[in-house]
Parts: sequence; structure tokens; C-alpha cells
Amino acid sequence: MKKSERISSNASHKAMIERIGERIAGVAQVDLPGTEWEFVVFEKSEPNAFAMPGGKVGVNSGLITLANGSEDEVAAVIGHEIAHVAFRHSNKRMSQAMGIALGGVILNTAMRNKSSTDRVLATGAYGVGTTVGMALPFSRSQEREADHRGIFYAAMAGYDPRAAISFWKKMQGGKKRKMPEFLSTHPNPGNRIEFLESNMDRALGLYKEAKLARGEKPNP
Repeated sequence: MKKSERISSNASHKAMIERIGERIAGVAQVDLPGTEWEFVVFEKSEPNAFAMPGGKVGVNSGLITLANGSEDEVAAVIGHEIAHVAFRHSNKRMSQAMGIALGGVILNTAMRNKSSTDRVLATGAYGVGTTVGMALPFSRSQEREADHRGIFYAAMAGYDPRAAISFWKKMQGGKKRKMPEFLSTHPNPGNRIEFLESNMDRALGLYKEAKLARGEKPNP
């Protein structure tokens, strides 16, 4: 990834991402003991972030810009990405993809004596069915898991969990075209906000405890 993407030269962005990442990783170590974390800022305008197995987390500069430099908002995203690693979602997606590919091979073998039209129709239906019926719901359930644990990671690290809602409202406002939720691996931003709000009382309690433990005053 570092070889194909331009790494940001913004020292303040780099320091902020490393500071936030290390605090949240410290909280997550109970789920990910021994993980060696690396946090990198990439010079890309798209507001995005990602995590890879083994503790590699990348954040685009566009995400920091969208968050207006708010550490609480950026922490919500980093907590989400670290939660993906904790749940081993990348490994699960790879296993699922291999299963779908194997199913396609079996289908092609079974259809080898059929007409070319029948083969095209069958493989097309299989592709749509596995994408809509398996891959997308599986990905959305993983996003929900990462939202749930990620907001608690950020809160326990002393970051205001309410910032997750303000960040996703910004993301929602930036959507020029709305993709139907059943065709998106990510939940609809509105649904995501509702889910985060439903977990806010507990997250706020963890946040206040963490701030007091650090000798700091929580946001009102």
C-alpha cells in the first residue's frame, strides 16, 4: 500500500493519527494482545480509512479534513477500523470469497453440457444471488459489529463518542447520490446514526470514566 499510494508529509496529521491510534490500540489490546500497530496518513482527498490484518491502519488526509481536525471524530473512525481487526473481518471476507468462487466452479462444471445461453443465465443469477444474498449482508453485519465495538474503544480511550454521530452526519451530507442500502456493503448513514445513538448512553458512561481516570474533564 505504501508503495502505491502517496504518504502525507503533514507532520501534524501524522502525529495526530499516531496519538489517537496508540491510545485506542492500548484499550483494544485486551482483544488483540501482542499486535504491533502502524498508523499511516495517505495524501488522498477521499474521506476514507482502512485496516489490515496485523495492525496496519491507514487514514486518508481527506478524512481528517472532513472531520475539521476533530480528534474525537477521527478517533471514532480509527476505533471502527481497529474493531475490524479485532473481529478478524478481513480473514472472514477472504474465506467467504473463496467459498463463493468454489461454488462458481462447481456450477460451471454442472452446466458444461448445457447451452451457452443457459450457462450465461445460470452464472449471472449465481453472481447476483451471492452478492445480494450473501456478500453484502455479511459485509453490512461486519460494519455493524465494528460500529458497536469501535465506539466503545474510542470512548474507553477518552474520546467523546458523540463525535461518531457528527462525523457520520457529515458523511451523509456529502453523499451526492444515494445507493440503495441492499446494494451497499456499508449501512445507510441514517441507519448507522440511529444504531450509534442506541448505544450512546453506555458509550458516554465509558467516556466519562476514562476522562476522569486520566484526570481530565469530560465534555458536557
